[in-house]
Amino acid sequence: MPRSRHRVGHAYRIARQQMFALYGDRCHICGHRGARQADHLTPISVDPGQPIDPHTMRPAHGAGDPKRGLDNPCPRCGRRCNQERGARRTSQVFKPALRW
Repeated sequence: MPRSRHRVGHAYRIARQQMFALYGDRCHICGHRGARQADHLTPISVDPGQPIDPHTMRPAHGAGDPKRGLDNPCPRCGRRCNQERGARRTSQVFKPALRW
C-alpha cells in the first residue's frame, strides 16, 4: 500500500511548517506546549482525498520512532494525543480542563 501523500512529500512538509507558524506548538488536544506532530482535523482514513492544507491540521503530541528522535509524548501529561485520538473526529476527543 503506498504511503499517504499527507505524510510525505514537499507539499506536506511546507503545509506542516505553515501549520506550526499559524498555531504554534500548543497541542490542540491536551493544551500543553511542545507538540511536534501535525494532526489532521478530519482523519486521513475518513477522507484520504482531502487537500494538503495547513488550516486542516493542528499541532499534537504523538508517538514515533524513538531511534530517530520522533517520539513526542506530552512533557506534562505524558499522553501521545494524536495516536490516542486515532481516527475519531476532534469533537469526540476528551479534552481535560486546564488551569492557565
